[in-house]
Amino acid sequence: MQICRYQGHIGAALIVGGYDVSGPGLFTIHPHGSTEKLPYVSMGSGSLAAMSILESRFTKNLERDEAIELAKDAIEAGIFNDLGSGSNVDINVIVKDKYTPNS
Repeated sequence: MQICRYQGHIGAALIVGGYDVSGPGLFTIHPHGSTEKLPYVSMGSGSLAAMSILESRFTKNLERDEAIELAKDAIEAGIFNDLGSGSNVDINVIVKDKYTPNS
């Protein structure tokens, strides 16, 4: 058993989205602790392929269905162009007063 394998340090790259009094927000939290608020973001081993889709198709006032399709396509690009990424896409929508699963 390797108790000291990570020497107490475990890192995670997170994307956190939500809605508060200032409106919707999307934040990244990097393993070293820095944070950013961005209009769109990708992280992880498939992030370059995902970001290429986001950068080419993102516009400020996307309709809900367009945004869902863009997110799905970006994640799929990350999956299909990187052997270290997952294998499926689950979409959940967060709006001001409710959470709606939409997979």
